[in-house]
Amino acid sequence: MTVSTSVAGAASPAATTAAPERPARAGVGTVVLLVAGALLGLAGTTYLAVAGNSLGQHLRAPHLWFYDDNPDLTPAALGFEAARWWSSAALGAWAVAWLLVGLALRRGVRARWLLVVGLVWSVPLVIGPPLFTGDPWFYTAIGAAVQAGVDPFEYGPGVLGNVESVRGAEDFWRFSPTPYSPPFVALLSGLSWLFDERMLPVLVAVRALCVAGWAVCALMVCRIAARLGGSPAVAMWLGAINPLVLLHLVSGNHNDALMLALLLPGLLLALLDRPLLGILLCVAAGGIKATALLAVLVIGVDWAQRQDGWPARIRALVLAGALGAGTFALSVQLSGWGWAFLGNLDTPGRALEALTPTTALAFTLDVDDPPIDGARQAGIVVAVVLSLLFLTRLRRWGLVRVTSWIALTVILTGSVVWPWYLIWPTMLFAAAGVAAERLVVVLWSVVLLFTVLPGGHPVLALYERPGPDQIVLVVVGVAVAAGLVHVLVRRLRRPQPAEVTP
Repeated sequence: MTVSTSVAGAASPAATTAAPERPARAGVGTVVLLVAGALLGLAGTTYLAVAGNSLGQHLRAPHLWFYDDNPDLTPAALGFEAARWWSSAALGAWAVAWLLVGLALRRGVRARWLLVVGLVWSVPLVIGPPLFTGDPWFYTAIGAAVQAGVDPFEYGPGVLGNVESVRGAEDFWRFSPTPYSPPFVALLSGLSWLFDERMLPVLVAVRALCVAGWAVCALMVCRIAARLGGSPAVAMWLGAINPLVLLHLVSGNHNDALMLALLLPGLLLALLDRPLLGILLCVAAGGIKATALLAVLVIGVDWAQRQDGWPARIRALVLAGALGAGTFALSVQLSGWGWAFLGNLDTPGRALEALTPTTALAFTLDVDDPPIDGARQAGIVVAVVLSLLFLTRLRRWGLVRVTSWIALTVILTGSVVWPWYLIWPTMLFAAAGVAAERLVVVLWSVVLLFTVLPGGHPVLALYERPGPDQIVLVVVGVAVAAGLVHVLVRRLRRPQPAEVTP
C-alpha cells in the first residue's frame, strides 16, 4: 500500500507554509505581552461572567444558575444600549488580549504557556452561567423529558409543563422536537437519571464534559499540527485559546466540544495510517452531531486514493463506507428511537437567522415573501459541487485541509449558521497551518464574537430586514472574491516549467 506524504507525516503542501515553532526567546517584552494579554483577557471574561446573560435573554425564569446576574450591570439598570456597549467592550478587550498573546507567540512563546493563558481566561467562564446561548438548558430539558417517557424526536420537552428541568429552555426549543443524534440524547437522558432530573447538577455535568472535551481538542490540534510539520504553538493559539472557541465551548457548553473531542482524534488516527479506527471515532462524533459524518467520507476517499490500482481503491472505499454507515446505524438502533431524528435536522433552520447566507439571500431577493426553500436548495447544490471539487484536491491539500474546506462549505450553505458552528473549521484550519487560511480564521474569530448577545439573542435580529441580510451577503461576497483573487495571483506567480530546446 502506498502512503501519501500527508499521512506519512512529511511536509505536505498545507504544512510548507506553516512556520516551524521557534525557540523561545526570553525577554522582558515577551513576558510583558503575555502577562498583559492574560490580565486584559481575564478582565474581559470576568465582566462577562459577573454581568451574566440578562442582556438579550429570551427567558425571565429565575434561578437558572447558582447566582443571579449582578443587578447593577443588567439592561434594566444600565439601559439596553449601555449594557450592550459594556458587553461589547469586554469582548473587545478579550479580542485585543488574544492578539497581544499572538504577538508574544511570534517571539517564541511555547504552546504550554499559551495553554496557561487560556486557562486563566477560562476561570470566570467556568464559574459563570452559560453565556451567549440557551442551548445548555435545552439539554437538561431533553434529558428530563426522556426520563418522563416523552419521545424527544416527536415532541418538545415543553409537554411536561413548568417543571424545574424544563423551565430553562427557551420557547423555540421547548416546543420543538430535538435535531440531535440519538446517542447524544441517550447521554442527556443518562445525566438526567444520574442527577435525579435536577437542572443545575445536570448543567454542571454538561459543563464538565464540555471543558474536558475542549482540553482534548487543545491537545489534538497541537498533535495534528505537529504531524503535518506545522507549529503546535500556532495551532494552540488559533484553535484552542481562541476567544470564539472558549466562549462557546467552555462557557456556552455546546455539544460541539464533545463532537470535536472525538472527531479530531479520528483525523489524527487517519493521518497515522489508521483510517478504520479514525472512521470509528468520527462515527462516534456523528453520534453527537450528524454533521461530523462528513469526516468519515473524507477519510474513506483519502484512504481509497492511496491504494494501488482501482480494485484496491474500490475495496477500500466500500469497506470505509460500510464501516461508517453500519456503525452509525447500529448506534442509532441501539438508542431505541430509530431514525425519526432525520426529519428534525432542519428544525434549527426555522429560526431564519440573517447570519445564514442562504436565508440572507432569500430575504434580499424578497423581504415580504422570501424564497427560503429555493435558496436552501441552491445551497445544497453548491455544497455538493464544492465538496466534490475539494475531494479531488486530497492528494495536494491533505486530509485535514480538505475536511476543513468541506466543513466550512456545508456550514455556510446550510439552513442555519450560528457562530459556534465555525469552531470546527477554526480548529482544523489552525492545525492545517496554511498562512492565508489562518488569517481568515483570525478575522472571523473576532467578528463572530459580536454577533450574539450574552443572553443568546442574535445581534442582527435587532435591525430591520433586509439590511442585515444584505450586509451578510456583501461580507460573504467580498470573502469569496478575495479568495478567488488570492488563488489567481498565486497561480500567476507560480514558476513555469522551463522550456526544453532540442
